[in-house]
Amino acid sequence: MINRRSVLAGAGTGVLAATAGCLDFLLGNEPLEYTAEPVLPAEATLESTGYAEYQSGWQRVTEEAAGREIAASAWSVAYTNEVTIQGQSRDAAVFAAISMPEMSVGGKAMNPLADMDTDELLEELGGELEGEFDGLAEPQPTGESFALGILGANRTVDEFASEAQFEDERLEITLWVTKFTHDDDLIVLVGGFPTQLPDEGVYIEDLMRSVEHPASRDVPAPETDEGA
Repeated sequence: MINRRSVLAGAGTGVLAATAGCLDFLLGNEPLEYTAEPVLPAEATLESTGYAEYQSGWQRVTEEAAGREIAASAWSVAYTNEVTIQGQSRDAAVFAAISMPEMSVGGKAMNPLADMDTDELLEELGGELEGEFDGLAEPQPTGESFALGILGANRTVDEFASEAQFEDERLEITLWVTKFTHDDDLIVLVGGFPTQLPDEGVYIEDLMRSVEHPASRDVPAPETDEGA
Protein backbone atom coordinates (compact mmCIF):
# COMPACT_ATOMS: atom_id res chain seq x y z
CA MET A 1 0.00 0.00 0.00
CA ILE A 2 1.04 3.60 -0.51
CA ASN A 3 2.38 5.27 2.61
CA ARG A 4 -0.51 7.58 3.49
CA ARG A 5 1.45 9.83 5.88
CA SER A 6 3.29 12.98 4.90
CA VAL A 7 1.73 12.76 1.45
CA LEU A 8 2.92 15.75 -0.57
CA ALA A 9 2.04 16.33 -4.22
CA GLY A 10 2.56 15.92 -8.00
CA ALA A 11 1.65 17.13 -11.53
CA GLY A 12 -1.08 15.80 -13.86
CA THR A 13 -0.42 14.43 -17.37
CA GLY A 14 -2.34 15.12 -20.57
CA VAL A 15 -4.72 12.57 -22.07
CA LEU A 16 -2.34 11.45 -24.83
CA ALA A 17 0.63 11.21 -22.49
CA ALA A 18 -1.42 9.29 -19.94
CA THR A 19 -2.67 6.89 -22.61
CA ALA A 20 0.85 6.25 -23.87
CA GLY A 21 2.10 5.82 -20.32
CA CYS A 22 -0.61 3.29 -19.52
CA LEU A 23 0.24 1.34 -22.67
CA ASP A 24 3.94 1.23 -21.78
CA PHE A 25 2.99 0.20 -18.25
CA LEU A 26 0.73 -2.63 -19.43
CA LEU A 27 3.37 -3.81 -21.89
CA GLY A 28 5.91 -3.91 -19.09
CA ASN A 29 8.16 -1.29 -20.67
CA GLU A 30 8.27 1.16 -17.76
CA PRO A 31 6.59 2.10 -14.47
CA LEU A 32 3.47 4.26 -14.61
CA GLU A 33 4.31 7.77 -13.38
CA TYR A 34 1.95 10.41 -12.01
CA THR A 35 2.88 13.92 -10.88
CA ALA A 36 0.45 16.44 -9.40
CA GLU A 37 0.44 20.17 -10.01
CA PRO A 38 1.59 22.17 -6.96
CA VAL A 39 -1.07 24.04 -5.00
CA LEU A 40 -0.11 27.32 -3.28
CA PRO A 41 -1.92 30.23 -1.61
CA ALA A 42 -1.59 33.57 -3.38
CA GLU A 43 1.46 35.60 -2.42
CA ALA A 44 -0.65 38.70 -1.79
CA THR A 45 -2.78 36.77 0.70
CA LEU A 46 0.27 35.45 2.52
CA GLU A 47 1.51 39.02 2.86
CA SER A 48 -1.82 40.38 4.10
CA THR A 49 -2.33 37.59 6.66
CA GLY A 50 1.26 37.40 7.89
CA TYR A 51 1.60 33.65 7.32
CA ALA A 52 5.14 32.45 6.55
CA GLU A 53 6.22 29.18 4.93
CA TYR A 54 7.95 26.76 7.27
CA GLN A 55 7.86 23.51 5.30
CA SER A 56 7.37 22.40 1.70
CA GLY A 57 8.46 19.61 -0.57
CA TRP A 58 7.76 16.60 -2.72
CA GLN A 59 7.42 12.97 -1.78
CA ARG A 60 7.51 10.01 -4.13
CA VAL A 61 5.06 7.29 -3.19
CA THR A 62 4.70 3.92 -4.90
CA GLU A 63 2.11 1.19 -5.34
CA GLU A 64 2.01 -2.09 -7.24
CA ALA A 65 -0.62 -3.19 -9.74
CA ALA A 66 -0.49 -6.19 -12.07
CA GLY A 67 3.00 -6.89 -10.76
CA ARG A 68 4.25 -3.48 -11.92
CA GLU A 69 5.18 -0.30 -10.06
CA ILE A 70 2.99 2.79 -10.00
CA ALA A 71 4.77 5.93 -8.80
CA ALA A 72 3.39 9.32 -7.83
CA SER A 73 5.00 12.59 -6.84
CA ALA A 74 2.97 14.45 -4.23
CA TRP A 75 3.44 18.02 -2.99
CA SER A 76 2.66 19.77 0.28
CA VAL A 77 3.34 23.16 1.78
CA ALA A 78 2.65 24.52 5.27
CA TYR A 79 2.62 28.00 6.74
CA THR A 80 2.45 29.34 10.29
CA ASN A 81 1.49 32.61 11.91
CA GLU A 82 2.70 34.00 15.21
CA VAL A 83 -0.07 34.71 17.73
CA THR A 84 -0.02 36.33 21.16
CA ILE A 85 -1.96 34.87 24.08
CA GLN A 86 -1.67 36.29 27.59
CA GLY A 87 1.45 38.19 26.61
CA GLN A 88 3.21 35.12 25.20
CA SER A 89 3.95 34.90 21.47
CA ARG A 90 4.61 31.82 19.37
CA ASP A 91 3.67 30.19 16.08
CA ALA A 92 0.30 28.66 16.94
CA ALA A 93 -1.80 29.00 13.78
CA VAL A 94 -1.17 26.83 10.73
CA PHE A 95 -2.34 26.46 7.13
CA ALA A 96 -1.38 23.54 4.90
CA ALA A 97 -2.11 22.63 1.28
CA ILE A 98 -1.58 19.21 -0.30
CA SER A 99 -1.98 18.04 -3.88
CA MET A 100 -1.75 14.42 -4.98
CA PRO A 101 -2.49 12.90 -8.39
CA GLU A 102 -5.69 11.04 -9.00
CA MET A 103 -4.23 7.65 -9.90
CA SER A 104 -6.07 4.80 -11.57
CA VAL A 105 -5.19 1.63 -13.45
CA GLY A 106 -7.83 -0.22 -15.40
CA GLY A 107 -10.51 1.94 -13.82
CA LYS A 108 -9.34 1.16 -10.27
CA ALA A 109 -8.53 4.19 -8.11
CA MET A 110 -5.08 3.94 -6.52
CA ASN A 111 -5.01 7.22 -4.56
CA PRO A 112 -5.24 6.24 -0.86
CA LEU A 113 -6.69 9.61 0.15
CA ALA A 114 -9.57 9.52 -2.32
CA ASP A 115 -11.93 7.45 -0.18
CA MET A 116 -11.09 9.13 3.14
CA ASP A 117 -13.54 11.50 4.77
CA THR A 118 -12.25 14.59 6.52
CA ASP A 119 -11.89 13.05 9.98
CA GLU A 120 -9.79 10.22 8.51
CA LEU A 121 -7.64 12.80 6.73
CA LEU A 122 -7.06 14.63 10.01
CA GLU A 123 -6.08 11.34 11.64
CA GLU A 124 -3.54 10.70 8.88
CA LEU A 125 -2.19 14.25 9.16
CA GLY A 126 -2.10 14.17 12.95
CA GLY A 127 1.67 13.80 13.15
CA GLU A 128 2.23 16.93 11.09
CA LEU A 129 -0.30 18.96 13.11
CA GLU A 130 1.23 17.83 16.38
CA GLY A 131 4.50 19.31 15.17
CA GLU A 132 2.87 22.73 15.36
CA PHE A 133 0.41 22.18 18.23
CA ASP A 134 2.03 20.72 21.34
CA GLY A 135 0.07 17.85 22.87
CA LEU A 136 -2.73 18.07 20.32
CA ALA A 137 -5.77 16.08 21.46
CA GLU A 138 -7.64 13.87 19.00
CA PRO A 139 -9.79 16.19 16.85
CA GLN A 140 -13.53 15.77 17.29
CA PRO A 141 -16.10 16.80 14.65
CA THR A 142 -18.30 19.68 15.79
CA GLY A 143 -20.99 18.86 13.24
CA GLU A 144 -20.49 22.30 11.72
CA SER A 145 -19.44 22.99 8.14
CA PHE A 146 -19.50 25.91 5.75
CA ALA A 147 -19.00 26.59 2.06
CA LEU A 148 -16.12 28.55 0.57
CA GLY A 149 -15.53 29.50 -3.03
CA ILE A 150 -12.23 27.81 -3.90
CA LEU A 151 -10.82 27.27 -7.39
CA GLY A 152 -14.05 28.15 -9.15
CA ALA A 153 -16.52 26.15 -7.06
CA ASN A 154 -18.11 26.07 -3.61
CA ARG A 155 -16.23 23.59 -1.40
CA THR A 156 -17.46 22.20 1.91
CA VAL A 157 -15.16 22.91 4.84
CA ASP A 158 -15.67 20.68 7.89
CA GLU A 159 -14.92 21.87 11.41
CA PHE A 160 -13.21 19.95 14.21
CA ALA A 161 -12.41 20.84 17.81
CA SER A 162 -9.28 19.92 19.73
CA GLU A 163 -6.98 21.11 22.50
CA ALA A 164 -3.26 21.83 22.61
CA GLN A 165 -0.69 22.94 25.14
CA PHE A 166 0.31 26.61 25.10
CA GLU A 167 2.92 27.41 27.72
CA ASP A 168 1.32 26.23 30.99
CA GLU A 169 -2.31 25.98 29.88
CA ARG A 170 -4.53 23.99 27.55
CA LEU A 171 -6.15 25.94 24.73
CA GLU A 172 -9.11 25.07 22.55
CA ILE A 173 -8.09 24.65 18.91
CA THR A 174 -10.36 24.93 15.88
CA LEU A 175 -9.42 22.84 12.83
CA TRP A 176 -10.89 23.23 9.35
CA VAL A 177 -10.37 20.76 6.52
CA THR A 178 -11.65 20.43 2.97
CA LYS A 179 -10.95 17.88 0.24
CA PHE A 180 -11.88 18.04 -3.44
CA THR A 181 -10.59 17.23 -6.92
CA HIS A 182 -9.34 19.84 -9.37
CA ASP A 183 -7.64 19.31 -12.74
CA ASP A 184 -6.91 15.61 -12.13
CA ASP A 185 -5.44 16.17 -8.65
CA LEU A 186 -6.83 15.59 -5.19
CA ILE A 187 -6.53 18.79 -3.13
CA VAL A 188 -6.54 18.86 0.68
CA LEU A 189 -6.52 22.16 2.61
CA VAL A 190 -6.17 22.28 6.40
CA GLY A 191 -6.18 25.20 8.82
CA GLY A 192 -5.83 25.32 12.59
CA PHE A 193 -5.89 28.16 15.11
CA PRO A 194 -6.66 28.92 18.78
CA THR A 195 -10.44 29.21 19.06
CA GLN A 196 -10.15 32.38 21.15
CA LEU A 197 -8.53 34.17 18.17
CA PRO A 198 -11.33 34.36 15.57
CA ASP A 199 -9.30 36.71 13.36
CA GLU A 200 -7.03 33.76 12.59
CA GLY A 201 -10.08 31.96 11.26
CA VAL A 202 -10.69 34.85 8.89
CA TYR A 203 -7.09 34.55 7.71
CA ILE A 204 -7.48 30.79 7.15
CA GLU A 205 -10.60 31.41 5.05
CA ASP A 206 -8.70 33.98 2.99
CA LEU A 207 -5.83 31.54 2.43
CA MET A 208 -8.18 28.74 1.39
CA ARG A 209 -10.00 31.01 -1.05
CA SER A 210 -6.74 32.24 -2.55
CA VAL A 211 -5.13 28.92 -3.47
CA GLU A 212 -3.85 28.52 -7.02
CA HIS A 213 -3.71 25.17 -8.81
CA PRO A 214 -1.61 24.90 -10.85
CA ALA A 215 0.44 27.41 -8.89
CA SER A 216 1.38 30.55 -10.81
CA ARG A 217 4.88 30.66 -9.29
CA ASP A 218 7.63 28.10 -9.63
CA VAL A 219 8.49 25.39 -7.13
CA PRO A 220 11.42 22.93 -7.28
CA ALA A 221 10.83 19.96 -9.56
CA PRO A 222 10.25 16.59 -7.87
CA GLU A 223 13.20 14.21 -7.70
CA THR A 224 13.12 10.99 -9.67
CA ASP A 225 14.81 7.73 -8.75
CA GLU A 226 17.67 8.83 -11.00
CA GLY A 227 17.93 12.21 -9.27
CA ALA A 228 17.41 11.04 -5.69
